[in-house]
Amino acid sequence: MAEEFLRYLEVERNASPRTRRIYADALRDFRAQTGANDWRECTPQNFRDYLFQLMKQKQARSSIRLQFSALRSFYRYPLARNHLAKDPISEVQLPKTEKRCLSF
Repeated sequence: MAEEFLRYLEVERNASPRTRRIYADALRDFRAQTGANDWRECTPQNFRDYLFQLMKQKQARSSIRLQFSALRSFYRYPLARNHLAKDPISEVQLPKTEKRCLSF
């Protein structure tokens, strides 16, 4: 399913090579961290656990949000094609972005 999604990004969405690489990395990293074998069997708890691991590694919130954006796009793809009944990532709440302090 991941290979099909990445091909879709390239052919139908005309995504840049950088975007495709970021999305491929996000999918690979999620799978490596969670040991998920079948994308259709992932639960919201799998994504919460992954989010917790990323936060423990002290990754920037913007980086975490980018990874989850890739995962969300990935899950929208089979939903739109009726290959998946429910999006498990939709129940996961991400950390808010860091606020920037502007000094004058």
